[in-house]
Amino acid sequence: MPRMRLPDGRPPGLHPTSSRNGGSRAAPRIASRAAALAALVVLVASLAAPTVAAASVRRTWTASLGGGANGTVRLTAYTSGTGLLTLELRGLQPSTIYPVIVYRGTCGSPLLVTRLPGFRTDAAGAIVKRSALTTTMLNAIWRYGRTGTIALKVGNGSLGRCAALRYPVATRVAIPSLAIDLPVVRPPSGYPLCNVAMYIRELSQPREAGVSYIYAHARKGMFLPLLERSKVNNGASLLGMTVRVWTSDDILSTYQIIRVRRHVTTLDGIFGITAEQLWLQTSEGPNGTREKLIVIARRLGSVASDHAAAHPTPRPIVCS
Repeated sequence: MPRMRLPDGRPPGLHPTSSRNGGSRAAPRIASRAAALAALVVLVASLAAPTVAAASVRRTWTASLGGGANGTVRLTAYTSGTGLLTLELRGLQPSTIYPVIVYRGTCGSPLLVTRLPGFRTDAAGAIVKRSALTTTMLNAIWRYGRTGTIALKVGNGSLGRCAALRYPVATRVAIPSLAIDLPVVRPPSGYPLCNVAMYIRELSQPREAGVSYIYAHARKGMFLPLLERSKVNNGASLLGMTVRVWTSDDILSTYQIIRVRRHVTTLDGIFGITAEQLWLQTSEGPNGTREKLIVIARRLGSVASDHAAAHPTPRPIVCS
């Protein structure tokens, strides 16, 4: 596993945040990203049956075929490196064999990623089936599906049905005790934005195994209260605080802060963490400062949320 550093310079696809009044508010660089991701997913494991009780779910992608009219396909990836394909389809050609293929890109411009186990519909044109997925299949899917767009297609020609494979992402983060409440957005390709928090695409999302990593500027109205509290008794007052994170599938997860890490300069080993954790990050000094503040929280539970609460309107601005 390569060393992961928090340098002053901006990494590819992940850029430092800064503040005229507070200095650098940078997200950490993820060095040798491709090598790190490959090392993460190349895990030696085998799947003898479709049910994998011993492994945790790392991610679940879902595709709604025919806009939902033809049912859904779920693609579940486990921390063991294997996976599970779940088909619940209807309205297809009766008694017909359908291949299942994962593509990168969109359904309109697909590029082959891997072929999955196919199926045969029943006399009514339906199928309910679960199939084990090998590490080779999952390695190919992770290679493009961690940060890029992937799609799934069943059938060929006029019988084909294709849809994007999607997974829930963080949409809002709040720490009521600190009056922090921010929309969470996909990070931009350029300089990080103000008035929102962002997530690291290469890592996990809430409720997935591994580290969900959300970062924001240490400015008023953003993550500045975390930085200020961390300077007093090494952030002891932060311990036990409640953090709330909403996701795009209208779920609210509640977390409790269990650890405060100050002056962090490296994230070595972060890709190897399989226990579910939430990390909140901001920087500790002026522009060019390497040290970061990281607050770690554990999930207490998750409940259904109102759609509007889970989807606040982001109003990002370019930081000055």
